[in-house]
Amino acid sequence: MSARGLRFGRRDRRRRGRTGLAVMVLLAALWLVTASRVHVNASWSDGAWGYLVLPLFGQDPMRGDLVLFQPPDSVASRVPWLKTVRGVPGMEVAVGPDGTVLLDGAPVARAKRRALDGRPLETVAPGTIPPGRFHLHADHPDSHDSRYAEIGLVPRDRILGRAVALPDIPWLGLDGPFVGPEDAAPSPVSVTILPNLTVGDVRAIDYPEAGR
Repeated sequence: MSARGLRFGRRDRRRRGRTGLAVMVLLAALWLVTASRVHVNASWSDGAWGYLVLPLFGQDPMRGDLVLFQPPDSVASRVPWLKTVRGVPGMEVAVGPDGTVLLDGAPVARAKRRALDGRPLETVAPGTIPPGRFHLHADHPDSHDSRYAEIGLVPRDRILGRAVALPDIPWLGLDGPFVGPEDAAPSPVSVTILPNLTVGDVRAIDYPEAGR
């Protein structure tokens, strides 16, 4: 084969290699889109306008992960909630006399005695977090989370994925949460755009029942 033919052969192989790589990247991106969720945030205390929720791929979430989860059926929420994993299996949950909840001896939150509607609230039970359960938390003092028995230690199968804050896009009006703390909570909605790609109003995250 001539030198010219060799050069053309190498170029053709490089071109095919780049094309193959581009196809693989495109397929991976399409798979990620269909396997992920996008949730719009209308909770002022969370800071971002929305989150990309990535599947856990069979792994357990880790401490510090921001996750989207489906609250217990008894809460009757139509949308998932966004919380941070603070307790994992094997950690010890304790409750102080003033309602302070501790994980491995470190205080994480204080549970209130009554909800905003006046009903009594029960604090989460002390003990060791069992396998497949997680203590989910938000820093908002009124957060409705694992400090209360009605949320409790969340089962792994109710955690939908890790949440990653989406960057602001000011020219589209996507710049921080859509509401301020003075706004009333709207009715939650959830709209499916593609299979498993959902835009949900997650205002319920930090506007919980707990209030006193």
